[in-house]
Amino acid sequence: MLLTTLIIVAVLLFAFLLMSTEPVNHLNRAAVAMCCGVVVWVVYLLHAGDYIRLVHPDEYLQFLSGTQSSTDSVKDFVSNNIIIRYISEACSVILFLIATNTIIEVLHNNGVFDSLVYWLRMRNSRLFLWIISLLTFIISANVDNLTTVVLMMGLVGNIVRSHYQRVVYACSIMVSAMLGGCFTVIGDMTSLMLWVRGLVTPTVFTAGLFLPALVSLCVFNLLIGMRLMGRVEVVSVFDRYDGDDSSLPAWQKILLLVLGIGGLWFIPTFHVITKLPPFLGALSVLALMWIVEGLCNLERNGNVLLVQRHYFRNTEFIGMRMILYFLGISLCVGALTECGALMYLKHWLEHNINNVYAYGAMTGLLSSILDNVPVMMLGMNMFPVDVDASAFAVNGSYWQLLSFCCAMGGSTMFIGTMAGQAVLQVEHMRFGWMLRHYTWRVFLAWASGLLVFFIIHN
Repeated sequence: MLLTTLIIVAVLLFAFLLMSTEPVNHLNRAAVAMCCGVVVWVVYLLHAGDYIRLVHPDEYLQFLSGTQSSTDSVKDFVSNNIIIRYISEACSVILFLIATNTIIEVLHNNGVFDSLVYWLRMRNSRLFLWIISLLTFIISANVDNLTTVVLMMGLVGNIVRSHYQRVVYACSIMVSAMLGGCFTVIGDMTSLMLWVRGLVTPTVFTAGLFLPALVSLCVFNLLIGMRLMGRVEVVSVFDRYDGDDSSLPAWQKILLLVLGIGGLWFIPTFHVITKLPPFLGALSVLALMWIVEGLCNLERNGNVLLVQRHYFRNTEFIGMRMILYFLGISLCVGALTECGALMYLKHWLEHNINNVYAYGAMTGLLSSILDNVPVMMLGMNMFPVDVDASAFAVNGSYWQLLSFCCAMGGSTMFIGTMAGQAVLQVEHMRFGWMLRHYTWRVFLAWASGLLVFFIIHN
């Protein structure tokens, strides 16, 4: 059994290495994650009976109901009682992301964000930095990081002509999106996982992380703003296609915006009132949006539904990759949990370190190399809820620290997240420039946020 565990760990480490070096090896990280997820569970089956008796002894005895254990019963238990848990949790997050991303697609296809291009056009480069970062911070608190980053990069690309200035603004957009997503339960895939599993509640989670996230954002903007001098080199000609000769009236765009953003804010309340999974609230908001959109576009005879804007042509494939990648990672981390490797690591950390801030720092540093999604899953599965330890109880400081450090760690180098890789692809940023002018500023902002977090929680 020990050899099987070592094989599972080795396969996962190799897969994580391939996924973190995707810009170099050009392998699809979603394909690597899915392939690895299947392989490790096949290897797990070699000693599944031993693992079950180690991790789920009581559940397996209840499953047998007095019958004799056999190879078939072990496989049935793994399929119907173990793997299904990880797939079910992953699907809850995936359905939520599909619904919220489609809400943003409805808003975008109806020209709701078009006016931002004209409103944001200004000459003061540092004022533009603060406005674009705060806007990203707010949007990312309601929508996942990848969608927010691509949306804001598209807006900046339509406004700023200078490549150097766009690179600086892209750095701010990346950090703002990660920080905005970390302090709300609907803002990022990582924080959404905490909420779906019942480790945090929306109000307490936001109250504990808003100020550290905002301070980190302000510190980073002050540092990166030193790279900006003079005025914004704006694009002089705007090419705008709304998908139809007649655009929606302003009041209809405002109505769609209020329904979309207000509906996203209502999802946590829906969950508290009904106790139903969050994705059902997101789906109901999407259904309402589609109904209202259909009424607003009656005169267009449905032609707006056929419009495929440039923004979503670029992100449709990326979004599907993100969904499949998340499912593969869920299977990988699930196998690592079920083979007892995370249990052993947990005992070692408690015996040798036993400090939640050290745990947060380690997960953040790991997130700078690996994607913050698997790192968050590892942190969640390693330390289950413990009512006797305040840091690991529901709404404990560990869960908030985990979200904040994964966000900041994932911001230090763009290679670790899909949102960061989208920025690298759009602006063709050099890795050496990023290390010299960007990474150390993120670490200072991270340290500032941690200091505020420590003051609040002590």
